[in-house]
Amino acid sequence: MKISKRLQVIGDLVSDNSFILDIGCDHALLDIYVVQKNKNVHAVASDINEGPLKKAKENINKYNLKDKIKIKQADGLESYEENIDTIILSGLGGVTIVDILKNKKELLPKIKKIIISSNNNYYYLRKNITNLNFKIESEKIVYEKGKYYPIIVFIPGKEKYNNFQLKYGPKLLKEKNQVFKNYLDYNRKKLIKIYKSLNNKYFLKKIKIKREIKMINKI
Repeated sequence: MKISKRLQVIGDLVSDNSFILDIGCDHALLDIYVVQKNKNVHAVASDINEGPLKKAKENINKYNLKDKIKIKQADGLESYEENIDTIILSGLGGVTIVDILKNKKELLPKIKKIIISSNNNYYYLRKNITNLNFKIESEKIVYEKGKYYPIIVFIPGKEKYNNFQLKYGPKLLKEKNQVFKNYLDYNRKKLIKIYKSLNNKYFLKKIKIKREIKMINKI
């Protein structure tokens, strides 16, 4: 089965013997990939919309995986069931992801791993999820169809990060692979453009942007 590079990277972060809840599962391609690839993995493929779930059901039946992947129409963690230990949130905005987790935070102590691929708001995402008693175990970054996708794995624990790490990712900053360097360069150019567009009444914002550009240049 062919899936996108981003979904493949997400799927490869799932451990054997996991019970995953894929929130916003779309057509359940990720769930099918994970269940086929890993040992003893079960999944709940959840989406709030009926349309994607109809297609998900067709795909699951096609690969004869009804015994391993359950479909649920629900909003966020309303689709949680006992024994789920891994949550995947992919293709959603950072604010939406944080809201989903905060709305049912009483369930989070049962979770061993949260895998996130957000469309935006990475600083907000890292800051808020680490405040829910999770730390960043690993990070990957994928460039696909003209867009960069940071993928973050959270596990239970406490760890402090500075603002620059929260924005760009402590593990990505440590590894510094080529895709991440390209991502930093992309952000640096955006910041320079913003800096040049601001007049002097925004001097505090300009100081902040200049400081961030300097930090990127040091990497």
